[in-house]
Amino acid sequence: MISFDIFNGKGSMPLYIFTYLEVFLLFSLAFFIIKAKQPSGNKQFTPLLNVPMFLIITGIVFRITLFPAAPTTSPDVYRYIWEGKIVTHGINPYQVPPNAQQLNQYHSSVWEKVGFKNMTSIYPPFAQFTFLLGFLLSGDSVWGLKIVYLFCEIITMIFLLKLLKLKGKNPDYLILYAWLPIPVMEYFINTHIDAAGIAFFILFLYYIEKGNYKISAIFYAVSFLVKFYPIILFPLLFKKIGIKKLIPFTLIFLIITICCYVPFLTSDLAIKNTLATYLTRWEFNGSAFNLFKAIFNQNLARILCGFSLVIAIAAISFRYKDFINGTFGILLSYVIFATTLYPWYLGWIASINPVINFYSVFSLLFTSNFSNFTPLGKVWQEYWWVLIIEYIPFYILLYTDLKSKYLQKKFNLSSS
Repeated sequence: MISFDIFNGKGSMPLYIFTYLEVFLLFSLAFFIIKAKQPSGNKQFTPLLNVPMFLIITGIVFRITLFPAAPTTSPDVYRYIWEGKIVTHGINPYQVPPNAQQLNQYHSSVWEKVGFKNMTSIYPPFAQFTFLLGFLLSGDSVWGLKIVYLFCEIITMIFLLKLLKLKGKNPDYLILYAWLPIPVMEYFINTHIDAAGIAFFILFLYYIEKGNYKISAIFYAVSFLVKFYPIILFPLLFKKIGIKKLIPFTLIFLIITICCYVPFLTSDLAIKNTLATYLTRWEFNGSAFNLFKAIFNQNLARILCGFSLVIAIAAISFRYKDFINGTFGILLSYVIFATTLYPWYLGWIASINPVINFYSVFSLLFTSNFSNFTPLGKVWQEYWWVLIIEYIPFYILLYTDLKSKYLQKKFNLSSS
């Protein structure tokens, strides 16, 4: 990682792709060494001496070494800093786009790097608070956000470890997140906001598994207010906590959400404008979506993916027996039917893969790196060979993962 800081300069995408490949191979070797030492049969896990603590400490070190790294595969962090900057001046990022003349006085080198200057913000209110905090810490520099993310990632690793122990899983499998290149590189080189959302997401999962539904509702709301993904898990709650307890859970969620949105509300509901554009027009690296688009057309492909995701969520919400498994199933369905799937989006499902341990997800976390070839060309375009490299191994391994889980359930075998 230190060598990446030295040679990356202002951002070398080929170096990023190569470094990710190299680091992932080393990470994989470490994981399979740990896996080879796990007990077999129904024996209880006896973790290697202090391995979980070692993983957390080294995971923190890996992230800190990337503080000097320049954003490389995505300029999103400059949008974050810009929005944090204008929020400090009392300007609504949902109403005023970066290219508005009234913002000329705030222009700096950061403004020049902001993409889609004609578009207002798509990020929810707690994300705006995170941007604000990052800007207050370091101004136009990215290290302020990285400090916030480091704190979030420490929370994620600690509570993921607690969740592994709660579910009776091998705590050494924390390596599947602590050392995973996606959170390390995407959240501390490219500085994506997902790190904050994932921390509250893991807190939500831990406390709902502990049966503390009111506390879990708070973390669920905050995670949703960083990025909207957790909303697709709401149908799971009907079966998990029941209608009676779901009422106060929902009230807590709504109160927090409304309170966070109120400062940004305008009479024309400007907050919805750019988000609608993103949901209806953005597309990148989707598997089922690209297949449907090749057979039909773009609009029909979006409809089919949306419909398929709704059906998958409904089926999983009705049939699941374990809440974490149900959560994983819905996130996996999102990965399959998403119209837009940047590598850093995978951090959400990666955060609970240590509990489930699907090799298909492990594979996609590796091959998603090849999607970074898209912006390398003279014209932004997706390559079919990249999609094939990403998704053929993923779907083959998904079949074997599902078959393995079915056999474990059928014959009452232990799973890791």
